[in-house]
Amino acid sequence: MEDKSKTTTTAPPPKELDEEQKKKLEEKKKAKEEEKKLKAAKFAEKEAKQKAEREKEAENKAKKERERLEKEAEEKEKQLQEQIKLKQYLDVILKTPSGQKKDLGGQGIFPNYHPTAVESIWYDYWMSNGYFSPEAQMKIQKHVKPDQKFTIVIPPPNVTGSLHLGHALGGSIQDALIRYRRMNGEVALWVPGTDHAGIATQVVVEKKIWKEEKKTRHDIGREDFVKKVWDWKNEYGSKIQGQLKKMGCSLDWNREVFTMDQTRSQAVNECFIRMFNDGLISRSTRLVNWSCALKTAISDIEVEFKDLEKHTKLKVPGHQGEYDFGVMFEFSYPVEGTDQYLNVATTRIETMLADTAVAINSKDERYKQFHGKYIIHPLNGRRIPIIIDDDLVILGFGTGAVKVTPAHDPNDYECGQRKNLAMINLFTDEGLINENGGERFKGLKRFDARNEVIKALQEKGLYRGMTDNKMRIGVCSRSKDIIEPMIKPQWYVKCDGMAERACKAVKDGELKIIPEAHEATWFRWLESIKDWCVSRQLWWGHRIPAYHVAVKGINSNPYDTTQWVVGSSLENAIENAIKKYNLTSRDQIESIEQDPDVLDTWFSSGLFPFSVFGWPQQTEDLKSFYPTSVLETGADILFFWVARMVMMGQYLTDKLPFHTVFLHSLVRDAHGRKMSKSLGNVLDPNDVIRGITKEELIQKLYEGNLDPSEIERATNGIKADFPQGILECGTDAMRFALCAYTSQTRDINLDINRVVSYRHFCNKIWNATRFALMKLEGYKPLSFSADSLTKDTNAINLWMLNAAQRAINLCIEGFKSYDFSQVTTAIYNYWLLELCDVYLETTKPIFQSQDESDQAIKEKTKETLYTCIDIGLRLIHPFMPYISEELYQVIPRRPEEQWIPTIMYAPYPQSTPQWANGHIEEEMKECREVIHAIRSLRITYNVPPQKRISSYIQVKTQERFEMYSKHSKFIQGLSYSQSTAVLLEKDTPSSYIGNQASDSATVLFDSKDLKDDFDFSKEITRLQAKSNEVNTKKEQLLKKINIPDYSKVPAKVQQDNEQKLKSFNDELAGLIKSIESLNSLI
Repeated sequence: MEDKSKTTTTAPPPKELDEEQKKKLEEKKKAKEEEKKLKAAKFAEKEAKQKAEREKEAENKAKKERERLEKEAEEKEKQLQEQIKLKQYLDVILKTPSGQKKDLGGQGIFPNYHPTAVESIWYDYWMSNGYFSPEAQMKIQKHVKPDQKFTIVIPPPNVTGSLHLGHALGGSIQDALIRYRRMNGEVALWVPGTDHAGIATQVVVEKKIWKEEKKTRHDIGREDFVKKVWDWKNEYGSKIQGQLKKMGCSLDWNREVFTMDQTRSQAVNECFIRMFNDGLISRSTRLVNWSCALKTAISDIEVEFKDLEKHTKLKVPGHQGEYDFGVMFEFSYPVEGTDQYLNVATTRIETMLADTAVAINSKDERYKQFHGKYIIHPLNGRRIPIIIDDDLVILGFGTGAVKVTPAHDPNDYECGQRKNLAMINLFTDEGLINENGGERFKGLKRFDARNEVIKALQEKGLYRGMTDNKMRIGVCSRSKDIIEPMIKPQWYVKCDGMAERACKAVKDGELKIIPEAHEATWFRWLESIKDWCVSRQLWWGHRIPAYHVAVKGINSNPYDTTQWVVGSSLENAIENAIKKYNLTSRDQIESIEQDPDVLDTWFSSGLFPFSVFGWPQQTEDLKSFYPTSVLETGADILFFWVARMVMMGQYLTDKLPFHTVFLHSLVRDAHGRKMSKSLGNVLDPNDVIRGITKEELIQKLYEGNLDPSEIERATNGIKADFPQGILECGTDAMRFALCAYTSQTRDINLDINRVVSYRHFCNKIWNATRFALMKLEGYKPLSFSADSLTKDTNAINLWMLNAAQRAINLCIEGFKSYDFSQVTTAIYNYWLLELCDVYLETTKPIFQSQDESDQAIKEKTKETLYTCIDIGLRLIHPFMPYISEELYQVIPRRPEEQWIPTIMYAPYPQSTPQWANGHIEEEMKECREVIHAIRSLRITYNVPPQKRISSYIQVKTQERFEMYSKHSKFIQGLSYSQSTAVLLEKDTPSSYIGNQASDSATVLFDSKDLKDDFDFSKEITRLQAKSNEVNTKKEQLLKKINIPDYSKVPAKVQQDNEQKLKSFNDELAGLIKSIESLNSLI
């Protein structure tokens, strides 16, 4: 049906446009087209411009790349030519006959500093002529003091190892001490030696035999095994000596000892026999640190600790798979005659097989009903007492019940001693469960037994689970095996009496420990000392000179000390046994057997300060050089070695083995981490000396025994810390850097870049001495006269002598207080900041002068320059033996010092009070402030380095005018000025602009000299901003001054405010003047 409600409409026809409208429409269309064309043209222009810019940028980039490559090629060529010249130079000097001074072949020292060239020949020269021996020193050195001895013994490094940077630090300090004292005329002796390192050496040789022959030491027998160890020692044990020689250490190698040589072995036997006879050594069965992998007891220092925060799965050497650590295992013990249980928690659930008690606290109300009762062991049926022990059980901790295994836990052992509990040994020496563990567990490895015990308890419904537990695990440092506390018969030294005497020595000031902070550790350890376990179940070491004697008619008991005798040999032991038992015939002895164990390595090390001189024989060396003077070592062995040397020295010789102990800090990496092979941050001193690539550092990781996962981590560490490897630094730079790092209160975070910077310092010393040699050509030094050097001279010479006097005093004070950082800082400042940066630069105009009137001061300057170079070389010698010797041998000598064959015998510089000149030092300090200000002003105004312009010093008083005028030539030279004039404030032209150098002086340039190099408009803007800033500070100060009660403000504060206000006004006046001056030039 049609919808009539809708209507249809039709659109009207479009109107026709008139001509005018058509014209406008056409124009509009054309305008749009024009606009479009214009945009397209602009876009094209922009594209073309951008393209041109890109092409220009690419061209510039290519140009820079070409220049870089050209520069790189030029540098490589330069280095190649340098290496060729160096090789030619080395070819000449290496022809020097052994034992003679370095023969330069008439070519002089090498133009540039190269450690390889400098450090060759000299050690052979020193060694061949015996200069390290006190005998040669007393024969040659004219100022030697025969009655003053200075002796140190080297802390003997392990014969198995190689030196790391911690050893290098100790060696550097010890050699600095010995060279300093030798130069001072004290008869100096540094005794070298190595330690037989019982466990470490035996492990190395056992691995070698297994690798080569697939045999254990037991397969070849004790005698043949010990012979193989000696063969290994003779073949491979000299690496350390080579490193020490490379480091320039002035050890008397003719006195070198080894802790297992005949004389030292005699000393060890003598000590043990004396201690045994005096009742200080006895045999008893106690708890020890047992290494199942090595099958020996080990000392506390050979135990490392792994800290666990929570449950952690760990691999265990000798086991398969991973095991649970960082947890408390909980299980239940059934109480005898009841249906009740005692829940106990333990970190060592496998040792429950050897439990002999369960302890509770007497105050724990939960367990009152269990007092005096027993539990029944669920796995072996043993009846175990419930005991009260408030020392062992902490109220409120854990379940409140503690399983007690006296044979395998230190705390439980003490409890067992207090409560007289049975001590059941659960393990074999190899760490397997023995017969005491029961048939089900016998023969299992320790941590396999852990899992099996849990399984057995689960079967009986007694296992309650495990929870996270923060704990420390003791690990053998040699085998990485987990330490097992074990009950073993061992030899013990009673230490309390000796420890008391060692404490008294420190308290009475007879023995000095530096830093003093370590005295607290000394007292803490020695005042709570326990008996020292000295026996080790090894084959390599000093076999204990004790013999068990079985006599007819007496029950044999090897655990009874009274059935043992001592002797220097079997025959001597038999004689002692006959005397001990009042026997009439040897036939009454059924058997006599020497203990197969050896002594703890620290036992022989404790005798080192006097055994090196032949003790117990009363040798000439012992009479002449013992006691020694200083013991320098690491703080980590203060108790393990230092305390034992003191105790044994006092006991055996009735003397302290040394009067001073200096403890150096631990060397860490740049991030403060302890150096570890697994982190890839352990550095061989030779790698620092010679340089090494990153790739070579990584390759060395594969030569060790790191796990693949550790190698990956260590590789990443090397890539991060040594992306370019390590540059060749040389021995001198390394030694100086290590000593410069020493601080008596903190560990050393060694950044290798700092060592490299001291390599550059060596270069400065080299170039400074070469400069001096050029200026001193033909010069013959006069006999030394401190007074004559200060007469008829100029200010800069006086200033340099004052600097020398200050450096000498600081060095002497530093050596006296063992502050090696002070000494190295003083030396560094003397050479670099004073001699090189100031003095040498200032002498250049003097030496260049052709004026006849300057000849007298030129000669005086030569004398001063020579004196200061000579002093500088002697100051650095204790730390930098090679460069100091090389340069000392080429500078002229005074008539009275022609006898000196080596700088190590030259007198160390002594304090010269007449050189101290506080007045000239203060004046030169002000002049250097002005020089610095002028240099800064040149940078501010973009003055090119090669451009010389005049500088001006504006002062306020006639006194400063005269002072700066007197030193204007000095200021001119070091500030690179065309000329330097001093002006009073009232005489300063308005066109001069500058900055305040100090309260007494402002440095200025004539603004006309700056037109070509500087944007004055920009500088005006900067100065106006600075003026506004100063004005704001002035207004803030005025607000404080203008308060109503300002008169009540303390006079000192008012005085300070007045000074500040004056300073602000002066600065504003200067800024306004500079702005006006610059405006006049625009």
